[in-house]
Amino acid sequence: MALLDYFLHPKTVSKYVGRGSGIKGWFLAIFTGILSHGPIYVWYPLLKDLRDRGMKSGLIAAFLYSRAIKIPLLPLRVYYFGALFVVVLLPYIVIASIVVGENIELIESRKRQYGVKYQ
Repeated sequence: MALLDYFLHPKTVSKYVGRGSGIKGWFLAIFTGILSHGPIYVWYPLLKDLRDRGMKSGLIAAFLYSRAIKIPLLPLRVYYFGALFVVVLLPYIVIASIVVGENIELIESRKRQYGVKYQ
């Protein structure tokens, strides 16, 4: 967290994963989600801090969804399910993470539009 505070200023966060981040924000969220390891509860405080600094909620959802692709488990998946299944499954996971993230963004924009507060 100390390194995050040192390197990631709100301006930097909004540039890469904020409102105007565009496709590079989606790519960064999905790519880092695929590379992330360890238990999920370790990532929650970091993601909350990034959200407080301006990260879009849709990118957080895409990050969490793309964690389903585990690089160390790919050989095991290929062994049990076959290479064709894995090659077909991985793009579906990436596409689904984008769909889920866009849905979260749509829900949040509707909440902002109608003035619904988070509880």
